[in-house]
Amino acid sequence: MTDHPTAPGPTLAPLRVYIVDDDEGVRHSLAALLLAGGHAAQSFASGPDFLAGADLARPGCVLLDLRMDGMSGLQVFEAMRQRGTVLKTVFLSAHGELASAVAAVKQGAVDWLEKPCDEPTLLAAVHRAATLSHGVAARAQRHALLRERWNALSPRQQEVARLLATGISSKEAARALAQRDPGRPIDPRTVDTHRSAIFLKLDIRSSHELGMLVEDLGLSENPSRTP
Repeated sequence: MTDHPTAPGPTLAPLRVYIVDDDEGVRHSLAALLLAGGHAAQSFASGPDFLAGADLARPGCVLLDLRMDGMSGLQVFEAMRQRGTVLKTVFLSAHGELASAVAAVKQGAVDWLEKPCDEPTLLAAVHRAATLSHGVAARAQRHALLRERWNALSPRQQEVARLLATGISSKEAARALAQRDPGRPIDPRTVDTHRSAIFLKLDIRSSHELGMLVEDLGLSENPSRTP
C-alpha cells in the first residue's frame, strides 16, 4: 500500500525522496522531517510496492529500512542494483543492527541512519545521496549519448576509430587494416577521410578525445590484433 506523497516545501526545490518502511509511524515521521526541510517524499510500506511504483531511472534518494516483513531492505537494495537504478540508498536501522548497516554501506549504500533520525542528520544524508545520484544519472546520460554517436559510425569507421584511438598515425592504421584484410587494401588518405567523418559524427576534435571516448565505451582496441 502506498501512502499519499507529501507536498513540497515553499522555498527549496524538492528532492526526489522515497521512504520504504513497513512501520507507518516511521514513514509519517520521516515524511514530516523532510517536509520541514523543504522536500517532498513518497512513502511505500513494502519493498515490492516500492519497486513497482518508484521511478528507478530518475535520480533521487531512497530511505530504506533494513529489516521489513517479507522482502528485506537488503533484498530490495539488490533488486535495485540488478535493475541498474541511478537512485542512491540510505539505510535505516534499528538499535542492534550496526553490523548489517555497515555491510550495506560496503555494498554500495551511501550511508545508514539509526532510527529515530533527527532532522539535520536526515537532511544531510538525503542531500549527499541525491547529489551522488544526480552524478550517476549525468554519467549514464553522457554514456548513452556517446553510444548513440558511436552506433552512427559505419562498421569500417568503427574499425578505423578503434585503431586511431590508440594514437597511431593514418599510415600505421592503413598498414594494420591491410594486414588484417589483404583483400581490402586502404591507403592513408582514405584513413584521413574516415578520421574527418569520425570526428564530425562523434563531435570531437582530437585523437586524444577519441581515445577517451573509446575507453569510456569499453571499445578499446585489443593490442594483440594490431601488428
